[in-house]
Amino acid sequence: MKSLLLMLMITAVCSAAVCSAAVCSTAVCSTAFRRNDPATRPFRLKAVLQTSRLTARLSITGSDWIAEAGGVVTRDRAGRITGVDLRSSWVTDSDLPQLAALPYLTHLDLSLTRITDRGLQQLKNAPGIVDLNLYYAEQIADEGMAAVKNWKHLKRLNLRGTKVTDTTLEHLANVTTLESLDVGFAQITDVGLDRLTSLPNLKELVIGGNKLTDVGLQALRQFPGLTSLSLGGSQRTDSGLWAVSLTELGLDSITTLKELRELRLDGMPVSARWLEKLKTLDKLERLGLQGCKRLGDDAAPLLASWPALRVLDLKGTTVTEKGLADLRRAKPSAQIFYDP
Repeated sequence: MKSLLLMLMITAVCSAAVCSAAVCSTAVCSTAFRRNDPATRPFRLKAVLQTSRLTARLSITGSDWIAEAGGVVTRDRAGRITGVDLRSSWVTDSDLPQLAALPYLTHLDLSLTRITDRGLQQLKNAPGIVDLNLYYAEQIADEGMAAVKNWKHLKRLNLRGTKVTDTTLEHLANVTTLESLDVGFAQITDVGLDRLTSLPNLKELVIGGNKLTDVGLQALRQFPGLTSLSLGGSQRTDSGLWAVSLTELGLDSITTLKELRELRLDGMPVSARWLEKLKTLDKLERLGLQGCKRLGDDAAPLLASWPALRVLDLKGTTVTEKGLADLRRAKPSAQIFYDP
């Protein structure tokens, strides 16, 4: 019994000594760090290295929950997680802080998920993301999108089918790195498009299915570097059918986009007269005219004379098989989509 008591006393004394030394060491190091003492430089370097190893370990090993939720990760050559694809997965708002903690994350796909604004706000501290996909994440609105307004690396953003409004476009006004933006089938109006004119690198824009008119489309004149534009499509909302309402006045603003390589005008009142105006876009390679009922065989010669055109969608038009045959003879290398 005496031996046992003696051992316990020795253990207690040793533990106290170790704790005291640890406290003293922490206090000394903290003071020295604050004073930037050169003598402590090795200790500071060691602390930085330990932190770097910890974050790297997190990016390498912290992916089990992603697979369990139905997601997939992409890694770089060092094994670090750089991409997370959670499309149509069971990811929830409570999972988002773990994504924000991945130090090398650049690509994130949360499309077709049930995350909300509350969850998206957790990504405020993940400013290294370059590509964010929220396609039809239908519970996302302006409040959540405020999380990205100070991001410095974002290049591609897909918000199609979300509940974002013109307010989100205001959030994006300072994200000058943005190159591709899809806000199709959202809740954008004439007020919103003008808020994007401060984005010098914007090259691709999808705005179809929104409540836009010729008035709002005048802002397109401020995007001379656009290479891809999509205005087609419609969506049924609580307030009625939303679609871009385009007339020749709005068409004139499109003709100023001399760098366009791709244009989609699906479902719009495009006629041969309109095509004559659009021919000034001589770099255009892809043209979507699906569901343009006013287009008939008289459009074939105009389309055939378009110098760079190589992909053409004529599904749902009134072009006949004869007109199609004439067009194919004139442009044998072009890919033409058509249904009789």
